[in-house]
This record gives sequence, structure tokens and C-alpha cells, in this order.
Amino acid sequence: MTFNIRKPLIKSENRRVANIITLITACCANCLDILSLSAVNVAVPAIAVDLDLDTSTLPWLIASYSIAFAAFLLPAGKLGDLYGYRLVYLAGMLIYVAASIVNAVSPNEYVLFVFRAIQGLGAACTVPNGIALIANSYEDENARRIALSAFGGSGPIGFVVGLIVGGVLTFTIGWRWIFYISAICSFAMFFLAFLYVPDFRHEGSAENVDMLGFFLVTSGFILIIYALSDGQWHLARDPVTLVIGVLLIAAFMAWQFKATYPLLRPSWWRRPNFAGAFWIGFFNYASFMGYIYVTTLLFQDAFGYTALETALYYLPMGIVAFFSANLVGFITPYTGYRSILIFGAVLALAGNIGSLYYSVELGFWKLIFPMHVIMGLGQPMPYVGGQNAIVATAPPSETGTLGAVYNTASQLGAAFGMAILTAVINGVNPSGATGADSIPGYHAAYYANIAFLCMATLIGIFFIKGNVDAANDSEEYIDGDNKSNKTLQDLEKGEVETMNTPTKKSVNSASTADNISL
Repeated sequence: MTFNIRKPLIKSENRRVANIITLITACCANCLDILSLSAVNVAVPAIAVDLDLDTSTLPWLIASYSIAFAAFLLPAGKLGDLYGYRLVYLAGMLIYVAASIVNAVSPNEYVLFVFRAIQGLGAACTVPNGIALIANSYEDENARRIALSAFGGSGPIGFVVGLIVGGVLTFTIGWRWIFYISAICSFAMFFLAFLYVPDFRHEGSAENVDMLGFFLVTSGFILIIYALSDGQWHLARDPVTLVIGVLLIAAFMAWQFKATYPLLRPSWWRRPNFAGAFWIGFFNYASFMGYIYVTTLLFQDAFGYTALETALYYLPMGIVAFFSANLVGFITPYTGYRSILIFGAVLALAGNIGSLYYSVELGFWKLIFPMHVIMGLGQPMPYVGGQNAIVATAPPSETGTLGAVYNTASQLGAAFGMAILTAVINGVNPSGATGADSIPGYHAAYYANIAFLCMATLIGIFFIKGNVDAANDSEEYIDGDNKSNKTLQDLEKGEVETMNTPTKKSVNSASTADNISL
């Protein structure tokens, strides 16, 4: 009997069993991907002490993972189209396991940063191909909708569990066990998928990967974030690095007009709500991850809270965000995505303004708890609202790819936001400031974080069109470019459903629209 890696080792006679195992492994992989972000965020101060990290390098604990995750989402999806979803999915799990083990034993920051990025590469392979495997496993529309909703809900679960796991492990047996446990859980899912998960391929339907575009955008963002995170902008190397990074991003945008298979199609920027939603995802996630990053440092460095206390203080936000993210889909048909987006951004803005008054004297219940409830309620709304806006007026065949683009913008925003906030902290605080002396820098970072949310709010107000207006403009755009015969009535009817209910025909490995929820 010839072994074929593309086929499951055990072919179940009951397709339902294979479908359930596929769903479980994909949900667990998504959960672990988000857990890796939130757990490491809580552990940042402990890692900094253990490895003697400078403040300017701290963002790379998160940014290296986020940049690699964002950069590889679309290429990994297209590789799944070319070589099979199962193959790339399993490869991503193995990469994630190997990188987690190296992170757990890393002797210095250089090894940790590099293999955090490799871990992000593995996560990028599992997410889009996991969604493609789920969507192709279920022929019934209702069953597919429920399965994809379960996948989307696994992200917030990973966020909450990551906070608790990160706090408990850091406080007890050490931060390295975050990576050991991630490796053990991921290997268990790999073994289960290796045995049972089937393969689905669509021969001839995949585009080639734009490797030049991938290189330009990844290199550009790495250089920009490196230059911004240091905060020592008077040094010659930082302006030069920043300029080179900006030029690489400009070269990427110019190349997209000439590339045969561009990562970002130039025509998308003319589509209603695309540009606005793209930047909302960028700034909203910059604010969200920036808040978690700065607040973790404030709580543990300035206030003296333990990693476990810090994790527990985030718990109300995570629980409320889980319900808020999943309820937005039910509310949007009645409110419209523009209204829910703006309302959520204003709520998140109010919560972030309240963070300026955090103090040891006020403690948790008087201020931190209500602000975290408000932010947990509000922060998912602009994220999900922007996601709805970017895909609602697109042809069905592009909804998955545009969802991947939106999540790419979000992850890049996270890395960018932490770089800016670190630069602000370094610029305000004197060198070596700790304890109460470091509070002015953290407060300044909160002001910068509020500016991110203000940008997201203003973009929502001025650049996101209402449901009907966007549908009208989209109909003219699509008809004018001979892209689709979709009618206005179809657009209005399918506004929310295009994201959550892809047809089997239109699903591909880039279908990350239900990916990362807050």
C-alpha cells in the first residue's frame, strides 16, 4: 500500500466523523494562534527580565509574530489552492510545533524573535487552509454556516484562555511553558489531522504567488517598525531605515499595478468602502493590541501587579468581547454596518480615555473593571463592522480573499501600533525609568492609542457608506468593469451573508473572513 501525504491515513467510512475532526483541529489551531498573541502579551515583562531585553526591543515579541502572520496569509492561501489544503495545513502545524519548541528553549532575544516570526508563518498556513477544509467538508449550507461560526468563535476563546494561561504559567512555572504547551497541543491536533482530515483541491483555479510583492511589503514593514520602535529618531540609522522602508512599501504599491497576480489588486481601492474598511482594520487593531501591550507594562511595572493579577483583570474584557463579536452579526441587519462600526469605535474610545485615570488607589473594581467591560463591548464592533463593509459589496468569488486582506491589515496595524507606542514611551520616560517614574510614558502612549481610535472613528464617519449607498455604488462599479452581474437586490439581501455563508463554489483557501475576532 503506497502512502500519500495528501490523503488521510485513516479514511473514515462515516463522513460526519471526518467533518467533526476537521472542525475540531481547525478551531483548535485558530485558538492556539490567538492564544500565542494574548499569552505572550501578558508575559512580556517576565520575558524582558529573564532575557534582559531593552524597552525598544519589547514590541518584537508580538510584532515579529504579527508581521509574519499578516505577510503569509494570502500566499499561504494560494499555496493551498496550488498544492492542496491538507498539505499546507499540516505543514503549517508542523512549523508551528517546531517554532514553539525553539521559542521555549531560546537562550536570547535573537533566537526568540526569529522563531516567533516562524511561528507566525505556521499560523498563517493553518488559518486560511483550515477554513477552506471546513467549508469544503460541509455540503449543507446551514451546517457550513454553523461550522464557520464555530471557527470564528474560537478566536475570542483563544484570546481569553491565552490571558489566563499566560498569567498562570508566568506566575508559577515560567513563561517558557507557554510555548511548551502550545507545541504539545498543536502536535496533538497535527496527529489527529494527519490521521483523519481529507483533502480538497481545485485544479487550475489558483493564481500563482506574487513573490516579489510579498518580499517588498514584508521587508518594508519590518524596516518601518524597526525604525519607529526604537524611539531614538535623532540617530542617523533610524531616518535612513525609515525612508528605505517607506520606499519599499511605495515600490510594492507600484508593482501591484504591473504584477500578473497582485496581492492587492489596484481595482479594489476604487471599490466602495474598501479603502475605508482597510484602514479601520489597521487602526482599530493597532489600538486594541497597543492597549493590551501598554496596560500590561503599566500594571506589572508601575503598579506592581503580578502576571496572574494582570491576566485576571483582562478577563471581563475577553468575556464581553466574545459575546459582542458574535452578536454583531445578528444586530447588523437592523442597524447597518456603518452605524455599528461608529458606535463601537466611540465606546472603545470612551474606554481608552478612562485608562488615563488608572491608579493603584482606584484599583480594579472602581475603574479598570468598568473600562474593560466598555472596551470589550465596543472594540469588536468596528472590527466586525469593517469586515462586513469590505466584503458586503464584493462579488461572492472575492469575499474570502478580501477577508484575508482585511485580517492582513489588522495584523500589520497591531505591529505598527506597538512600535509607535514603544517609541512614545521611550521618548517620554528617561532611560531606565521603572515603577512610578515610568507612568508619564505610559500615559503618553495612551494618548497616542486614543489617536488611533479617533482615526478609525473619523474614517468610519466620512469614508464608510451606508448599506444602500454602498450597494448602489458597487453595482455601478461592478457593471462598469464587467466583473459581475450581481444586482442591487442581491447585494442588499446578501450584505451580511456574503461573509458568513460562502457558497461551496466560491470558497478557497484564502477564506479568512471569519478569522480573527477580538
